[in-house]
This record gives sequence, C-alpha cells and structure tokens, in this order.
Amino acid sequence: MVAFGNDIDACAADDPLQSEPTVLSKVLVSPLVQTESGLGTRTYTLNSDQIESIAQGSDSTFNRLLLSAPGVSQDSAGQVHFREEDPYYQYYVDGILLPRDINGFGQDIDTHFVGAASLLVGALPAQYAFGNYGIISVQSKSGAVPQGGETSLYGGSHDTLEPSFSAGGSTGKTDYYFSGSLLHDDLGIENPTSNERAIHDDTDQFKAFSYISQRLTDSSSLSLIVSASHAVFQIPNNPDQTPTLEFSEAFPVANSSLLNEAQTEQSYYSIVSFKQTLGDLSFQIAQVNRYSGVTFHPDENGDLYFNGVASRVFRDILTDGIQADFTLRNGEANTISGGFLVDTEAVRDHNTVAVFSAGNIDPISGEVIANEPPLTIEDDHAKQGYDATSYLQDEWRASRRLTLSFGARFDLADAYVDESQLSPRISAVYRASSDTVLHVGYARYFIPPPLENVSPTSVGKFDGTTNAADQDTDDPVKCERSNYFDAGVAHNLSPAFVVSLDGYYKQATDQIDDGQFGAANITAPYNYANATICGGELSASYEKGGLSAFGNLAVAQDWATNIVSSEFEFDSNELAYIGSHNIRLDQTQLITSSGGASYSWRRTVIHANAIFGSGMRRGFANTEALPSYATVDFGVELRFKFAESVRGTLRFDVTNLFDRNYELNDGTGIGVGAPRYGARRGIYGGISCYY
Repeated sequence: MVAFGNDIDACAADDPLQSEPTVLSKVLVSPLVQTESGLGTRTYTLNSDQIESIAQGSDSTFNRLLLSAPGVSQDSAGQVHFREEDPYYQYYVDGILLPRDINGFGQDIDTHFVGAASLLVGALPAQYAFGNYGIISVQSKSGAVPQGGETSLYGGSHDTLEPSFSAGGSTGKTDYYFSGSLLHDDLGIENPTSNERAIHDDTDQFKAFSYISQRLTDSSSLSLIVSASHAVFQIPNNPDQTPTLEFSEAFPVANSSLLNEAQTEQSYYSIVSFKQTLGDLSFQIAQVNRYSGVTFHPDENGDLYFNGVASRVFRDILTDGIQADFTLRNGEANTISGGFLVDTEAVRDHNTVAVFSAGNIDPISGEVIANEPPLTIEDDHAKQGYDATSYLQDEWRASRRLTLSFGARFDLADAYVDESQLSPRISAVYRASSDTVLHVGYARYFIPPPLENVSPTSVGKFDGTTNAADQDTDDPVKCERSNYFDAGVAHNLSPAFVVSLDGYYKQATDQIDDGQFGAANITAPYNYANATICGGELSASYEKGGLSAFGNLAVAQDWATNIVSSEFEFDSNELAYIGSHNIRLDQTQLITSSGGASYSWRRTVIHANAIFGSGMRRGFANTEALPSYATVDFGVELRFKFAESVRGTLRFDVTNLFDRNYELNDGTGIGVGAPRYGARRGIYGGISCYY
C-alpha cells in the first residue's frame, strides 16, 4: 500500500490518552473511524505494510515517506514543510511528546522502528502543545508485533550500504523490541551542483532503538524507550567558487572543490512511562530526557579564503521533563481529558571564530584586502529555559450526527523572553450521511521559539572584522501567536473510492521563521511582525482487489512583513524592503502534488509514486520562484519462504526514475545557505530475512 489514509471523523471512543494512530490495514480508510486525538483535524495514517510499499520502504528516510501526504513539500537538508510552515513540527512517540533536537541534516525518527505514523494538521484539540506546525504521532513496533527478528541488507547507487536488524517478542508479561542500523552513502546532503555525483559528500550514520514494556496488572503497565543516533556528514563542495576578499600573496590560495568541512550530529532520548486504567478513568505519566548536540568542523584556510570567516561551532541541549495526561469518560456523551507538561532545557553554544581585521578596504571594489594574520574570537553562551503547559478539554457527543470538542490550554515559556498565553480550542464534526462527514475547527496557538536555535550572538564582538553585520540590532526572538481556522469534508463516492477537501487560514503575530546564515547547517529563528497563510487540499484514495491508488493536490499561499528580531542576520537593504512590503516565506510553494499506486499479486507487489512541486522562493527578499519539477519512483517487492519458520523479501527500487535534474534551492532567498539539487536517479536492491 502506498498512501496515507484520510481519517476525518469524530465518532470513535478509543482512549485518547494513547495518542496513537489507529493502525489500518488498508490505504482506503473510512472517514467514520478515528481516535479522539484527531477530532476535527486532517489526519493521515501510514502503517508498516504501507511503508514497505513506498520506494526504499523502511530503508527510506522518515521525512521522505511524509511526502505522500497532502500539502507536504520537500526542501533541502532533508527537511519537509507542512502547509508552508518551517520544520518545527512536533513528534509524539507512543503518546509522549518528544523534545525537539537541534536542526541539522539528520532526522528524529528512524523508519525501521515505526509501526504506524499519523500526521495531524489543522485546528488541533487542546491536548497538543505547540501544534501549529503539525503533529507526527509515531507508534513504535512492540514485542507483540512483530514476533521474532529481521536481518536486512540494502544498498545500491551513491555507494549506499545499509545493514539493519530488529528483534521483538514477549516473555510472560514483558514485551520487547530492539532495532539498529548503519548507513553509508556518498549523498549525505543534497548536491550543490547539477552534476550526477557530489564532491566530498560521504555520510556515516548509526541508529538504535529499544522498547521494553512490563504489564504490572491487567490495567497498568510500565514501559521504557531508549533511542540513540550518531552521524557524520561531509559538507559537499561547489567547484570554481570566487573568493569574496582580496588577499596578499602570503595567504595560501584555496580550491573550493577541495574543501574539507564536516558536521557531526548526535541525539539520545529516553522515555519512562506508566499507564493505568481505573474504571472510566485512564491516565499516564512519563519522564522524558533528551540530549542533542551538533559540531561543525570548518576548513579554516578555505573558509577564510572564500568567506572571510571560519567558525567552529559546537551547540548542545539537554532537556528533562515530566508529562501527565488523563481521560475520564462521563457517561456515553462526554469524555473529559486534561494534563500538564513541565520541562527544563539547558543549551550551550561554543563558537571559535577566525576572522580578518577590516582595517584595509579597497577604495574601488570595497573588498577587504587580507594582508594580516587572522584573529580568533571566542563567542560562548549558555542558557537555561523552562516550559510549563496544561490543558483541559471536553468531547461532547451532542447527537448521533454531531460531536463537539471544546477546551483550552495554558502555555508558559521562560527563556530569552518570558511569555504566556491562554488558548481556546473548539471544533465540530457533523456526519451528514453514512458517506459524508464535515468538520470545522478553530485553534488559538502559542509557539515558543526553539531555545537550542536562538543564538544571541554578541554582534558587537565582530565589529571591525570580516564577520561584521550591517547593523547591530538584535531584538530577542519572541513567541508566535496565531488564530487558525480549518474546515473540510470527506465523502465516500463508493465503498472503494474516497475523496476529501480541506481548507485552512492562519493569521499570525510574530510568525517564527528560520534560516541558515552561516556555514554550519544550524538554523537560526527570527520573527515576522505579521503573517498570513492559507490554502486548500484535495485528496482521493481508491482500493479494490489488489489495486491501491491515491492522489493529492495542495494549493497554498502566504504573506509576511517586517522582521522584528535577530535583525543583524540580514542585509540592511533586504531588511528595509521587508519592513515595508508583504513578501513570501522562503518555503512557499504554490502547488504541491503527490500520487501513487500499487498492485499486489500473490507474493509480488509493484508500486510507483510521484511528486510535483511548483518551486520554492529565491532571489532578493524571496521575490522570485524556482522552476517546477516532478519525479517518479518505482519499485518491486517479492516475498518468499526459506523454510517453514523463515520468510524473506527481495526488493528493487528506482528513485527519480527519469533522472530529472531539479533544484530545491539556488543559494538565494532569505536564510538560504547554499544551492541544493535533488538527488539524481538511484538504483537500489535489498534482501530481508524474517524468523
């Protein structure tokens, strides 16, 4: 199966405390089946069988799988965007909110351990903290499913080699699951050129995941999740670059195709959770810890030669938090839920920056003539931040056809700014007929900026150097506040064919956006004073016999004006223009489309997927757009038996089947660090054994 299922009704009575997607065995999902956690929103669900029916299956990056959902567009550095928003979406793992890590090239979720995943967007219920940018709810594989183990070897183009393993089972009252993978390839980051192969782009990545659950009684359990990842990325080189400075003959000349930059990323988290059901009351409490660190290693001489600055950047963050939720069923018509979250974040930022003094300026070109040894400036910061949130909501089944949800949450963030907000949420779902369901919702959102990416650089330290800003203004990044409206309809044209249409409108104050303003791929946030985002999504899915197909079309637009924080990151001319004009966000893409089909015959599955993008923004103040592009992936999976207790699969995948050469970013636009091209055609194969 190849698509996310549409899931847009409100009438199930499953425990919303689980916050886990309903695991569905078909692409076609009746809009009348849904967990309460998605009441009135657009929800798209993908299970493990469907994951395997997308090109590269569980060996694909998790974000690549998300491109099958409507309104999800791809960007460079492996990022994706939901409804034109930056990638600040929130992950829930087995119902527990996962603290954010430092944005880099790696990804939070390893596809190998995913049992099912749901994407929720729109006017979300009050239980979801910081949900403006989207929620990804992941249900991990457990000891109950699958039983036994798996060993796989996958590889092919771009020197790709990825061995992986997993094991799961049950012993008495204990369920367990473990997985691990190693990945090597020479396309760790998108190519900055249109050539088929990138220069200096190797990556080595290790990921491990473990899950253990102990049933204490028939109505309670204690579980532990531990995850670890460590990755090294070479930064790809762009040949034939011209230095920005003029140098004396004593300074060594550099070749941009021979630079040796790299970035190391590591992330570790643990979740200990206790769940209990006492009659009509269910609750869970969890302790969550996460560490994330990124180190950028420059090529000092080369970076000084081409940029006038070379920065060794180390940034890490440690988060400790407690989460608690409860659900109380009050008769047949009401379900009351509530909870709280408290966490503390400690971030460290250590930068060693080599620069030149700007004492000599060429009177004609205005370029710095670097005829002195570089200076070294230490720029260190540390900050402790706190978040506290609570919510209360009621789901009321007003009639057989109408279900209402209303509630509110209170959020407080204390870091570089101290802000709070009480946010109402309300939604309604109406079952017009057995085949048609409508929903409408409103949410007030409050989004703190990610502490790990707020870098209050001491701008004045670099005055009089080649790293000096146009201006020293550095207002702190503030919390985003917005009003969000969402409405939609889903209709069964036949038992096999479902269509849905959804529209949304967001009006924001202090809209958070981010960009890469230095050589390190660590993004820095900033605020637009005002922003508006709106759009619509049309989706369809079909399943009959062995054939399954889906299609999505999304149209979106946005406007933003006046940057009001981290102003020093911007060119003064661009900053002045944005202060008096409505501009597009850099991730704006007018049209985004995806589709696919799969056919299952006996033990063989053939599948194909396609994505289309009209192109993101480029140029001065994002005033231009990149060309449109389309790619097609194709794959075949064959299932067989080695023996009575040993099964196996062989798979063959081709990504970018027609070898389209397309650009995701061209190095221009607001906060766009470097040009990035989509991967050229890749041919892969793999074998898996299950026992």
